[in-house]
Amino acid sequence: MANERWGLLTLQEAMDILGVSRATIDRWRKDKQLPHIKVGKEIWVDPEKLEAWVYLHASRQSEAGKPKAAVREVTVGYQSGAALLWSTLVIKKLGLLEDELKRTSPSFSYKVNWVNAPNGMELVESLIGGKVHIASIGDYPMIASQQLSRMLPLFRPLFLAFDGKTAGGDGISLVVPKGSPVRSADDLSGRAIATVGHSSASYRLKQWIGANGLESVPVVRRTMGECLSGVLEGDVGASFMWEPYLSWAKSIGAGEPFPSEGIGGDYLTGLMADGNWANGNKDVVIAYLKAHLRAHAIMRGDPAKAAAIIAEASGYPVRVVAGVIAGIRWDASLYAKDVRTLDRLLGEQALAAPAAEPEGRAAAGFEAGQPYLLDAAESLKLPILSAAELAGEWSEEEHY
Repeated sequence: MANERWGLLTLQEAMDILGVSRATIDRWRKDKQLPHIKVGKEIWVDPEKLEAWVYLHASRQSEAGKPKAAVREVTVGYQSGAALLWSTLVIKKLGLLEDELKRTSPSFSYKVNWVNAPNGMELVESLIGGKVHIASIGDYPMIASQQLSRMLPLFRPLFLAFDGKTAGGDGISLVVPKGSPVRSADDLSGRAIATVGHSSASYRLKQWIGANGLESVPVVRRTMGECLSGVLEGDVGASFMWEPYLSWAKSIGAGEPFPSEGIGGDYLTGLMADGNWANGNKDVVIAYLKAHLRAHAIMRGDPAKAAAIIAEASGYPVRVVAGVIAGIRWDASLYAKDVRTLDRLLGEQALAAPAAEPEGRAAAGFEAGQPYLLDAAESLKLPILSAAELAGEWSEEEHY
């Protein structure tokens, strides 16, 4: 109800008059100087100033008399070479993000930019520099972003949702050339092992080397494609690779997985954003998460369609893609076991001289019950997600 003494409108009344959502009116207050008065936690709007503001912005029309839509750019970073992050390829090919943006904010036009990066750390750097707004990355880059935030106080890495998951280290493993004489970890002593530097694979390789007492083994940093070539040509003793390169190497007879005891833990991937940007663009974040959940439904419900899309976009053989998709759990949900995995990784990778620890999990970016994901699920009329971490093992009943 309007403030009778001053004749002011509540924020909800202003939203009703303008016919917009809370996210939109918050953005207009920030970007378009929508007039408002803040008293404590309450926000009021002068109806006369609101009317003048509306006329001012309504007058900014094209010469043809049609409103000139504001263009907002959104940049999404992804990795076509990492199978557990393939949902982004489905979103891009089917235009799911553009579709959800139109539904969420029909008064705006959007330009969506897509950045295909060779590894997750490149996307973390782009998040820090503001060149990418939402990024699909593996668990090691997630942890690295938290470490970097301790040194860069203006960078607020925000975890949005999980993407592909595999249990017990599946989907990422050591591969030796076909016919290799290597039969045990000791056989790799003195032989070069290739992997992508500063990645989920390199982190697990470090674990494996330590668990097997091979501290002197030379590690060669290469792209994942070069790691596959190294196995194919036999110029390295082994390569530590992730899917689809594991399955691809096996399908062409280039190599075979080598027992990788000692790395343990689930292999997790997910979506990250800079919290400062996300807080000012909540509608965009929710639109992306809606597209993300829709892509997951396709990956689970119509894997043949997903495989065809991914094979075309990535260049990997469709039969390899189809096999890989079937072995991945496409689930954005936050389980307590997933949080423990990330917390363990964060503890193991703590900097030698870190800054003061942030208070609470929320500051670290791995808090339970992200409101963005809850809002996205509710908007899609999916069963309501729990605001708390889900207990127990991954289950079919809680599958997003």
